[in-house]
Amino acid sequence: MKYATWWSPCDEQILPHSSTPLDGALNTRTACLKHNDLLGDVTVFQQVRSFLSGEGRAAQG
Repeated sequence: MKYATWWSPCDEQILPHSSTPLDGALNTRTACLKHNDLLGDVTVFQQVRSFLSGEGRAAQG
C-alpha cells in the first residue's frame, strides 16, 4: 500500500469527514482529535511511523 490517511471524527477543519478517505489507501480513523492535535498524538505518530517503515498496517477505520 502506497498511501495512507488518518482522520478524526472531531476534526473541525476537514468537512465533511467523509472527504478524507482515499480509494486504495490505508484509511485510519483516530480517536476524537481536533485537526492540529493529530500532529502531536502519540498513537497517530506510532501508526504513521509503522506505516512508513513497512513494519505493519495501522488500524483501519
